[in-house]
Amino acid sequence: MSAPGSYCRPRDRWGTFAESCAELSEGPALAIADARVLRLHRRVGQALKAKGVRVLPVTAGESAKSLARVEALARAAADLPRGATVLAIGGGTVGDLATVFAHLFKRGVGRFIQVPTTALAAVDSSVGGKGAVNVRGVKNALGVFHFADEAWLCPELFSTLSEAQRREGRFEALKMAVTLDARTWAAWRAHPPAEQALIREARALKDQVVLRDPYETKGLRVVLNFGHTFGHVLETVTGFRLRHGEAVGLGMLCALDVGCALRATPREVTEEVETTIFGAGRGEARARLARALQRTSAAQVARLLAADKKSSEGAPRMVLLHGLGRWTTATVDRATWEHCLRAWKQGFQWGEGEG
Repeated sequence: MSAPGSYCRPRDRWGTFAESCAELSEGPALAIADARVLRLHRRVGQALKAKGVRVLPVTAGESAKSLARVEALARAAADLPRGATVLAIGGGTVGDLATVFAHLFKRGVGRFIQVPTTALAAVDSSVGGKGAVNVRGVKNALGVFHFADEAWLCPELFSTLSEAQRREGRFEALKMAVTLDARTWAAWRAHPPAEQALIREARALKDQVVLRDPYETKGLRVVLNFGHTFGHVLETVTGFRLRHGEAVGLGMLCALDVGCALRATPREVTEEVETTIFGAGRGEARARLARALQRTSAAQVARLLAADKKSSEGAPRMVLLHGLGRWTTATVDRATWEHCLRAWKQGFQWGEGEG
């Protein structure tokens, strides 16, 4: 018998929530669920009640990702046995919180199920087993690996998403294609897939990486951090008002510029990726990046980069593109990222507006 949370290939179950819930195995079960999802989708609560699943509603958002919240959940679930099933019903922050809880509760629950309710969580955070909480403003400072036994992909739960939420999912999916598979990137550029197809294909791309490096010990899984180094900085300096997927999208612009500055990323690759990701909104994306960083000092950015778990002696180690579907990692010196920071604050790409 494997230890709770050990690596396992994801078993994706597509269908309505009620159908999947009806097939849930008997025994004690707990659902950590986004309170807003429960309000918008009444049938979720009804299906859980019919199966006798205890429901603990939580308010989604970065503030939910704390050790205090993990402790509160543990107190509320104290009478449940270690072999209980835990369901995470929500977006990325609820999934992160539930993953940490599932790993720590009585040294690991018997079964863990991810039910992503946002496009972003469906393509990214519900795949790969990572969960984390924040500490004193440092994003994902404490985390675990706890792989879900199943993921339920329920299209009706995506029906209430805003266009901004759908865009977040597309950003993450495009990130995977451009770093991992040039063919998929080209196919998506020529014929953008419908949402469900995008989710299926993006999950498969991420799973291929996770399968080869489940615990980030081989240096392969690091590719999934493309756009995240400065994306996390942007989230923090905006007080997490900038959505995670939007921050990663803007963080990809930062990674492309840093790559150009270091002569690692060809300029034509930067142009193609930026144009594909943002389309006609490319100029506004640069403006959003400038607004987010306008009151941020280089010293503040340096502190955040030093706290990042991927940093080496305080210098960020970033994923950069060599080409479409080709990537590398590089430690970025302060002079380089400060040079880029000055350009970003003015709404420029690196190298624009100089001379």
